[in-house]
Amino acid sequence: MIKTPNLIVDPEWLVERIHDRSVRTVDLRDRDAFADRHIPGAVQLDLEDLGESRGGCENVLLPPASFKALMARLGITDRDTVVAYDEQWGLASARLVWALHHYGHQAAVVLNGGWDRWQEEGRPSTAELPPETPAGFKAGADPAVSADYEWISATVARGDVRLLDTRTQAEFDEGHLPGATCWDWFNAVPDGSWNCSRDPDELRSELAELGVHPSDEIVAYCRSGMRAAHTYVVLRHAGFPRVRLYDGSWQEWSMRREPDPAKGDDL
Repeated sequence: MIKTPNLIVDPEWLVERIHDRSVRTVDLRDRDAFADRHIPGAVQLDLEDLGESRGGCENVLLPPASFKALMARLGITDRDTVVAYDEQWGLASARLVWALHHYGHQAAVVLNGGWDRWQEEGRPSTAELPPETPAGFKAGADPAVSADYEWISATVARGDVRLLDTRTQAEFDEGHLPGATCWDWFNAVPDGSWNCSRDPDELRSELAELGVHPSDEIVAYCRSGMRAAHTYVVLRHAGFPRVRLYDGSWQEWSMRREPDPAKGDDL
């Protein structure tokens, strides 16, 4: 397992380690794009394969046994460092990184700029499909990176957590978790760039104006936990160590919790 500088790595970092067998690169673009050209040694993963429909919610992270089987099929072991990339400013990649963190595998990062930057910089690519190399993956657990309905209900009542709604302002205005702050996930993306995050100093300054600080316990959510995964990655990368993702997000909260006007619920 290779030590990574942070949760987001530049193409140069991967180029230097592209032949290292302990570095597993995962392409989260669609299969046709992957078959056309991809980073040498990469394996392909459809974002939808990370989740399932459960309890009336879509795209809920796979349970341990299923996630373990998926990683094993991709040839990822507990000793590997996973580098994920896509063509959506790291949106899909962040979901995989959070999922690995959730299951106790911290050596997982997003490739900054993804496929677009990699190609634009003339980095090596291939159409050759990698051989299938099934591996053993042990799914552990890291409770510090996730939040569920019960946890949020208890902490919101105590006022111990900052809720960050990463949907659009229009979605937020239609309903949100009590006391949440709206911060569209795309605010983190730099203008005119393929990179997945603006300068960390800029992010910390902008969030400070909203009353969100690195010392806070933060829970990011969106509609189904996809956009919030991007925020989870960029905030942790920017020096916010206590960020969690609410996987059920708004789809679960709005389904399970009825508004109580007497309590001023925002739902």
